[in-house]
Amino acid sequence: MRMTEAITSKTYDLWSLFYDYTFGALVRSRQRRAVAQLPLRPGDKVLDIGVGTGMTLGHYPHNVTVVGMDLSAGMLGKAAAKCRQLGLDHCRLVRADAMLPPFAPASFDHVLMCHTISVVSDPAKLLNWAAQLVKPGGQILILNHFQSSQPFVAWLEKVFNPFFVKIGWRSDLSLEELLSESKLHLQYCFKLQSIDLWRIVVLTHPQGRLGPSRGTAAAPALLEPVVTVTSPAPSFGRRAKPSVAGQR
Repeated sequence: MRMTEAITSKTYDLWSLFYDYTFGALVRSRQRRAVAQLPLRPGDKVLDIGVGTGMTLGHYPHNVTVVGMDLSAGMLGKAAAKCRQLGLDHCRLVRADAMLPPFAPASFDHVLMCHTISVVSDPAKLLNWAAQLVKPGGQILILNHFQSSQPFVAWLEKVFNPFFVKIGWRSDLSLEELLSESKLHLQYCFKLQSIDLWRIVVLTHPQGRLGPSRGTAAAPALLEPVVTVTSPAPSFGRRAKPSVAGQR
């Protein structure tokens, strides 16, 4: 059973109502630790793919620009509220499909994906997009659950995967298989605790950009709290046209 962006968007619109108090509460400290791994410098630009309700946004220093992208309007509405409440003027939000991000190549110094790689229809494609969007030498950081290396646990994750897909994520995504489809360099990978469901993975590609080379749309003007890509291009050869949506 596979994830689809249309179903995922609706699922996370519902999740947005209670996400921070359920799953979000479990991963809060891990998100803080993940952001801390980025070698941020003043003036850097970070793309946070799958920003959700904006739980990561408060962990970024104010001297960098953060673009939070998500497909779910409900999740972005919560993120926009956090930006207003916390005065996060250095953060901008974009509603767009991660499978067709509306940004030019090498637009960002770093890319962060927290609990995103296992909710999309094609994880390898998303990773390659991230590699294209980051500048040479930048980091791509993933915080996510990956299939266990223990055979019995891995078997259970595969058996119960159809259930987890219905509630919003894959449980059977293998990190090793994912990385085998990419030329990104694995810097390091660790868990916050010795027994943990989630891993923090730090990747780089010092030799330059990777990923699809055609049809990347130009970056939208980030002047409003939320920018919505209303008509994503169906193929790499066409450009998505972003349009401004008001505060949610």
